[in-house]
Amino acid sequence: MPHPDLSNAPDSHTHRTPDSGPWAVDDALGYRLRAAVQALLDSLPLLMDDLELNFSDALVGGGEVVCDLTELHPSWAPLIEADALRLVADTAGLHTPSMFSPATPRMITAVDAQPLEVQQALVERAAERFANHYEHVPNPRSLAAVSRSPHKPAPARPTPTSPPASTPRPGEDSHRRSR
Repeated sequence: MPHPDLSNAPDSHTHRTPDSGPWAVDDALGYRLRAAVQALLDSLPLLMDDLELNFSDALVGGGEVVCDLTELHPSWAPLIEADALRLVADTAGLHTPSMFSPATPRMITAVDAQPLEVQQALVERAAERFANHYEHVPNPRSLAAVSRSPHKPAPARPTPTSPPASTPRPGEDSHRRSR
């Protein structure tokens, strides 16, 4: 069993900047944290099936196991489990703005209330969505522009298959077009 890298512990000061935590600025650590969440999501359905556990019972301790597998400090385990819970809850339609939401116990109860097959399917779907999520970091200027102005759809551009502007669309009255 590999020894965890103590330099990536949350209380380590080797990766910190004054304004952010280590996972926010260290690409390698962020990648390992995402890999740990993915490993947890991938292993939960198997664990649930083999041991006939519901989602919450299978989730407990899973973060520590994947920390060992990905050589992360075990203190990251609660964060990994919380993110896995958030992803499964989002897949179930229980959206929350934070993985530390006060609604967390209700989300766990709502997922656990489903039949075991549904719980497994939710976890599998969350794992698939997380694995297929392409990271896109927008240009900082475009991000600022979007955050400061309301989203307005762009004007429609004519395509070769669209009718010319002077041709009425099927079912459109000519007096409606002239207004």
